[in-house]
Amino acid sequence: MFKYFTHKIVNFSVKHPWIIIGIASIITILFALPLQRLQIESDVESLLPKELTEGIGQENIEIYDKLLIMVSGDNLFSVDSLQNFQNSYSKLQSILPVKKIIDPFSFTTLEKIGSRLTAVPLSPGGTAPENIEDLLIFKNRLSKSNFITGFLSSKNKDALVVLILLEKTNNYKSMMQEINSTIEPLRKNLEVVVTGTLPFSAETEIFLTEGFGKLLLLVIATILVSYYLGFQSKRAVFLPITIVISGTIFSLGIMVLAGFKLSMVSIISPPLVLTLGSSYSIHVMNAYYNLSKYSNEPKVDIIAKSVTGISGTVILASFTTLIGLMSLMLATIRQTREFAMITSLGIFFTAILSITLLPAFLTLQPAPEKKKLRILDKDPLSKFLNHFGARIVNWKIQAIILIILILATFIILMPRVSFNTSPSKYFPKSSNLIIDHKIFLEKIGGFEELKIELKGPEEGYFLKPEVLSSMYELEQKLIELPNISYIFSFPRYLNFAGTVMTGKEGNFQSRGLNLLVSRIFGTVIKDETIANKDYSNISISIRTFNREKNLPIDEEDTVKLVQDLEEILSNNVESNIVWRINGMSLNFLQLSKQMRRDFLVSTLAALFFIGIIASISFKSIAKGLLALIPLLTGIFTSLILMAIFRIPLDMTTIMVSCISIGVGVDDSIHFLLQYQKQSIKNPTNNRNAILETLKHAGRPIAITTLSIVAGLLFLSFAQFQPIRYFGLLIVFTLSTACLATLIILPPLLKSTPKMKI
Repeated sequence: MFKYFTHKIVNFSVKHPWIIIGIASIITILFALPLQRLQIESDVESLLPKELTEGIGQENIEIYDKLLIMVSGDNLFSVDSLQNFQNSYSKLQSILPVKKIIDPFSFTTLEKIGSRLTAVPLSPGGTAPENIEDLLIFKNRLSKSNFITGFLSSKNKDALVVLILLEKTNNYKSMMQEINSTIEPLRKNLEVVVTGTLPFSAETEIFLTEGFGKLLLLVIATILVSYYLGFQSKRAVFLPITIVISGTIFSLGIMVLAGFKLSMVSIISPPLVLTLGSSYSIHVMNAYYNLSKYSNEPKVDIIAKSVTGISGTVILASFTTLIGLMSLMLATIRQTREFAMITSLGIFFTAILSITLLPAFLTLQPAPEKKKLRILDKDPLSKFLNHFGARIVNWKIQAIILIILILATFIILMPRVSFNTSPSKYFPKSSNLIIDHKIFLEKIGGFEELKIELKGPEEGYFLKPEVLSSMYELEQKLIELPNISYIFSFPRYLNFAGTVMTGKEGNFQSRGLNLLVSRIFGTVIKDETIANKDYSNISISIRTFNREKNLPIDEEDTVKLVQDLEEILSNNVESNIVWRINGMSLNFLQLSKQMRRDFLVSTLAALFFIGIIASISFKSIAKGLLALIPLLTGIFTSLILMAIFRIPLDMTTIMVSCISIGVGVDDSIHFLLQYQKQSIKNPTNNRNAILETLKHAGRPIAITTLSIVAGLLFLSFAQFQPIRYFGLLIVFTLSTACLATLIILPPLLKSTPKMKI
């Protein structure tokens, strides 16, 4: 039934080529038109599933993008420099969607005037000093206000910071251009560092729009070269590339129409459709050229016969690839599911075009020269396979030992494979973004925050002297933790007030002072997530970073910090206080757990369904499992590589196994299908059947893999770490799976001659 159906389709294509070309062209144009509306999703926090962010209220600054501008230098404390600093971020307020600015001039400090405690801005009038007198007052207040150290100033008070909170947007690149243009005059006299979530998202958008486009052109160029080297024909270059470009346009058009955005996950869809889709055209071209070598039938009949004969392999190969991709639909990360959907559609469309549009194109081309085609049998690859084929089939013991070694190494090293959700590790260390970020961490400390939310049993509970004393003691223990750089809370602010009034720290016995400071705090801070109106609930805001490495805390650091926090809180907080730890870092930690779950579930689902398909195709469970051996070899060796070189699993690399399962199994299925044909021709000589299989299937398998690997290899040169690791790992996995197909499968088949396929 299937052969009859494909025969009808292929025959129609070769008999009515212009109709097929016209239909394909119209479809491609229709899906190309929406591409101008393709949007970029570069916000790293958008990768968090909604259920992780539902508890974040409008008052929580985590719902905003952060922009931190730090200035330092010998000329910092001059009227002109400070005025220019303020003018710069004031201009940003007029051109950016700013929600709030926290700057060192208007930040409220406390002074003792006579016997009274008074709230005053750090700089007179709450603006940058306008004269020498104001400058001296500002410097004096700044030196005494240790409360802002690690927040708006450095420890040595030689650097100042403004924190700008902005509404989230989709135009990070243009916003960053405005920011750099505005602060550029500052760089003439001051050292300026820009960091925060906004610069990271802007850098991501630049890669998604500019850097990746260059890589994509290199991918296409590489595919063209591999086509020409494989077939020594111009038509073998331009016809297949037309097919895969159409498939890529189709998938991107679907993305726009479905309302999806191009994210750091789905960005790998175009090169995958280009490279994986090219393998189907290679199978078709190889079948057509092989039949053309010796057949004297009319060209149209040769095309119809060869394409019909190979269509089963093409459809099965695309089907297994789709299964591998669609297993990612089980993922909890929205962008991963979107990637799976659009890439699957692009692959499916490309496979259909390879058995319809490609035959139509071939019909309009002159028949290939037989003499030139026969030269392909003598190319280095064919000679290599023919020469070593006789040796490979006898490597039974070596193949088994190799499988055992790979499996044992995988089991030993698998626990060392880590997960990475830290955006700061997505970029090269040499980038200005990371350099600036590191300088900021060194001078100020971290800007990533955790919050300890504390709920008391009654109104005014956190105004009681004994409670405030216990909270202060708690915070003193917290600040000693190595990965905490700054703490902000009402008890800490109150302690600062007490120090101003009495010169002593940790003195909370004056109820009058406590009430006065609570009123000041509520007036100047205006953040009910820090303390609500009746002071029954407060929170301790903690800024974190890895002090030892001068880096943002990663997953391992976060886990350790949370454990330390929980231990301190459990041992030092009264039982009548309900507490919990919250913050974006914990959301990314939860995201890491979901990534582990997605990786395991999707991989097992892909293996299960691919195993079923392979078993059904060969009508044998044993042969179905045999088809998985090269694939598992590739995946296991890839994970071994990750463990040895400490390559983490992240948003994109977790998809390598599922994609590799769907693609890598094509080699073994193609090999076993050819073996099935050769077994029929050589019923009494299993060894000869294997050698003929290597001769007929080895070359297209190797060329297909080389084409895919060459195309995806350029991804390993990307500046964006997730894409670079994805390219490296999938190239390594598919290459290993291909080698395993050609080296491990032959001796295993020779050792099981009585198994029927």
